[in-house]
Amino acid sequence: MAIERLDTFERLQAIRQQLDELTRRFASGEVFGQWVPALDVLDEGQQYRIVVDIPGVKNEDLELQEQGSTVTLAGVRYALEGQYTQHERPSGSFHRTIALPEDIVPGSAQASLKNGVLEVVIQKAQPQEQ
Repeated sequence: MAIERLDTFERLQAIRQQLDELTRRFASGEVFGQWVPALDVLDEGQQYRIVVDIPGVKNEDLELQEQGSTVTLAGVRYALEGQYTQHERPSGSFHRTIALPEDIVPGSAQASLKNGVLEVVIQKAQPQEQ
């Protein structure tokens, strides 16, 4: 009886993860079939901090573009070579466009990739005083 409950709980967790992934893909407006890494955007007053989970992606395989109040992240995670007996980790290209609430300073992005977590800090544009 306890084993059945555990199995049911594991199935429900898997369904929830699949629904979360589907919701993230739908909300991002990205193409289905592509990998869509999870991200958080924090408003830190004078700047935004974008934190993206991209384990297995190398610096040289990333691209970042800024324009107005939009940041676009793109990259690729290559599949491991060999014969798979189970293959669950997504690979291939990804593309995320993030619409921020306020304009940002072009060229102000500072990015770091550590332990599979990309952090991008971007300065907010300040209103010009007249």
